[in-house]
Amino acid sequence: MGIRLKIALGFALLTIVVVSVVSFWAAQSLGFSLDSSDLSKLETIKEQLLASLFEEQRDLDQLAVQTAAALVDTGFMTRKNNLRQRQAETIKSALSADWLEVYKDSEPLIFAQSTFKIPDIRRGLPVRIADSGPYSYRGYLFSQTRLPQNSQLTLCLARLPLLKNFTHDFFCIFDAAGILIKRGPAPELSILKQMQSENVTHQLKIGEDMYRIRIFKIAGDLRVLTGYPAQRATLSRSLVDQLMLRLAILEVVGLLLLGFFLGRKLFAPLGALRHGIEQVADGHWKEIPLNKPPMQNSGDEIENVALSFNRMVRELSSAQTRLIDVQKELAKKDKMAALGRFSAGIAHEINNPLGTILVTASMLKEAAAAGKQVPPEDFDAILDEVRRCRDIIATLRTYTGRTQPQLIKMNFSELMRQISDFLENEASFKDLLINISLPDQPDRKVLADIKAMYQVFNNLVKNSAEAMSDMPEKRLNLIAEIMSDHFIIKIQDYGRGFECLPEHIFEPLFTTKPQGTGLGLIICQAIIDGHHGRIEATRLENSITEFSIMLPFAEPDTLSKEEK
Repeated sequence: MGIRLKIALGFALLTIVVVSVVSFWAAQSLGFSLDSSDLSKLETIKEQLLASLFEEQRDLDQLAVQTAAALVDTGFMTRKNNLRQRQAETIKSALSADWLEVYKDSEPLIFAQSTFKIPDIRRGLPVRIADSGPYSYRGYLFSQTRLPQNSQLTLCLARLPLLKNFTHDFFCIFDAAGILIKRGPAPELSILKQMQSENVTHQLKIGEDMYRIRIFKIAGDLRVLTGYPAQRATLSRSLVDQLMLRLAILEVVGLLLLGFFLGRKLFAPLGALRHGIEQVADGHWKEIPLNKPPMQNSGDEIENVALSFNRMVRELSSAQTRLIDVQKELAKKDKMAALGRFSAGIAHEINNPLGTILVTASMLKEAAAAGKQVPPEDFDAILDEVRRCRDIIATLRTYTGRTQPQLIKMNFSELMRQISDFLENEASFKDLLINISLPDQPDRKVLADIKAMYQVFNNLVKNSAEAMSDMPEKRLNLIAEIMSDHFIIKIQDYGRGFECLPEHIFEPLFTTKPQGTGLGLIICQAIIDGHHGRIEATRLENSITEFSIMLPFAEPDTLSKEEK
């Protein structure tokens, strides 16, 4: 059986099911208008509900006044903000409140980052205390009062209505945005809006229960739906029940047929194809067997797709094997090349001072053999070259034996202040004119090891100073900025710049300075990598050499060692 015939049969069965469902829905959606005799009872339920809400509002207002006095008596506003937040959470728990905040000129003083807002006051009626988030989907009773002895501070208190004195088990209060509070199963908002425009008493079936309901306007766009259970026997529904039974039987038969034909004859081969694709995605190059179920006799179209899939698997498997071999060979060659460059660099750096030591020692030996007196200063060249070798070895040990930075959370402005003080107090940078530009945006947190950052900026500024050694005025810019998702620190100098491609300056032992070791920048890169950041070098068009350090924001839930 071809796939076209299977799809045609599936759509025929689906049409039967859709007709059955639509007919069933139409039968269930028959509305029944109720007599006006129910209006008095529904209005009484509404008044009882509003009275219960107003009673809870009075209790909440008394709690707000008492809480405001207690906050003043305990010196609540004089404490640090983290202590105020913990005490506020304790008070909320004791009062069974959902929101507690103190405002000054519409600015929150306890939870400054919260999304709560001061709502339009509707005494005894539920309001929304947030525009988004979980607190925006429900209605809360809200109260506010001035703090004694300080008329500029306002205490706001909100909690969900308890309705302990309201005994009815079906109602809801809603507005144009959605349902604020409810008890029992409430209709969807679209149905509520439709009933609201009709302004009549309806009868609604929810589950196995039938309710008589009506919507009343209580304030602005605020509406309340009240209802009570009605006896199903009061309705004439014998013909409707017979129709629903027949439609239910037809629906079950249609679903069984649809599940059989589409599940066994169409979806099973497609499932085998999907499984094969997932196997390839996981790296298992397996072909789909075409002579076994469910692919056997699955139709020309699916079999052709399976044949193409198997051919693709064979070609990809062969290509992957060739690619792995090439990658291994390239990796081996790259490692050997890197080792060669590294060894050549070390040999070059060590050979120069060793040559000087050899020549000087030979000359001193000849002088001693000739009976000449050797002045002590003639040994200075040997000592200088030995010290140079020692510095090269020490730098290599620093590079190969570095440890992870000890990151702590701090304000970005504090990090830049400490770096600025370090540069300004460093004796070797006294002849530099350092122009420091700091951001004026709100402060953010960064994870940093300050000692490691000192080493980074000492190396970078030292390189900049050496690049400007032949200039009468040595100017350097230190620019810090806060981007949308990271920090960036730029060091700019007006020297001759690096005489190579930017990517080469971060290679080990690569240097253009006569006395350089080629490890300073690679150590800086390793430290910045340990900060989860990135360092780049750029030669700008206006003869400025710029090193850029990008650092990520500290995650809100990341604690430093000091904060723990």
